[in-house]
Amino acid sequence: MSRRVRYAGPNDELGQLATTFNTMLAELEVAYQQQQQFVADVSHELRTPLTTIRGNLELLHRRPPICDEDRAEILSDMREESERLIRLVNDLLMLAHADARQPLKSESVPVKMLIQDVCRQAKFLASDRSIAYAQLPDATVVGDRDALKQVLLILIDNALKHTTGRITVTAQVIEAGVTISVHDTGPGIGSDILSHLFERFHRGDSRLNQEDSGLGLAIAKALVEAQGGTITVESQVELGSVFTVTLPQAALDYDPV
Repeated sequence: MSRRVRYAGPNDELGQLATTFNTMLAELEVAYQQQQQFVADVSHELRTPLTTIRGNLELLHRRPPICDEDRAEILSDMREESERLIRLVNDLLMLAHADARQPLKSESVPVKMLIQDVCRQAKFLASDRSIAYAQLPDATVVGDRDALKQVLLILIDNALKHTTGRITVTAQVIEAGVTISVHDTGPGIGSDILSHLFERFHRGDSRLNQEDSGLGLAIAKALVEAQGGTITVESQVELGSVFTVTLPQAALDYDPV
């Protein structure tokens, strides 16, 4: 795939055809390399919990049998690793769905109602945490309501994992559309991590994210972009982070398709 069409003639029909072929080959090469890396990453992520479960099964079959206390700890470890596998597989399925570019709904979604609903659901994730909303305009965006809820829940869940303080969701009408932002008061994100934050299987500080598949923010980015939006992050160390989703605003006479 690294080979290219050699052409040194004028930019006529043949020259344009050569350029088109080379562009296509370059895109295919990048896609193939990304696919190889993705498969390698998935294999690594699956291997770790499966190896742990296999090792624990061997301990359970040991003769003479292990003591009841050790058996209880092993069963607990196996349950945790099984749940980790389920989370990983679910995230992979969701990411594959987003990668397939399957069409999402295109409907008018009221921003205020969306955020209120998401914050209510998010409190079930951590009932003892402060999750609030503020500055919600009476605006609507064009998108898929379920996909947008998934994106905001991912961002709130990400904030819950990295801060013990208050989490606030805000929205604002701007010239380009409508922004929805998730603010946290966590330790912030270093500049060396920010540029890789939306990459697949990236966890930042892995010591703090053992239960994280590293796919959440990649899924959020894929879902937002599939709806014609963008997602960005701003962060300051010791001050917290702000993840912002920008989506097209629905016209007053918007007719859902």
